[in-house]
Amino acid sequence: MVIRTIVHFEIPAADPSRLADFYGRVFGWEFAKAEMPGMEYWLISTGPRGKSVGGGMYRKMAAEDRPRNFVLVDRIDPAIQTFKEAGGTEVTGKMEVPNMGWSFIGADPEGNLVALWEAKMPPPAPPRSRPRRRAARRAARARPARRGRRKR
Repeated sequence: MVIRTIVHFEIPAADPSRLADFYGRVFGWEFAKAEMPGMEYWLISTGPRGKSVGGGMYRKMAAEDRPRNFVLVDRIDPAIQTFKEAGGTEVTGKMEVPNMGWSFIGADPEGNLVALWEAKMPPPAPPRSRPRRRAARRAARARPARRGRRKR
């Protein structure tokens, strides 16, 4: 069995400033307003990058908005199908998050929100240039140049 993990969470807020202050005081989380077309959105840092799950907070758009966790999947389309076949229902269909990936928000059989997340593959890293130290070491190991004329 493949284990899937939560990679992001979102908290809806009627008053984002008040809620950011609350979570900052209680847990030490840090908030940064993000540029998201069509919505107010704040990124949440819950700890050191790579060692914690980050999140987001958005201004509540509907009274029934509830917190949700995003679970990483390899391919979102088959994951959506499996989710529905297991008894989950669609809340928000598959959507692209530009330059980041695709999301799908559903509800489990008891109505809890669960989001699926497929990340876009990052662009390939540029080739690394060799550190100068290696070139310097090679030069130091090179044989000294011969003096005088070479015999033919």
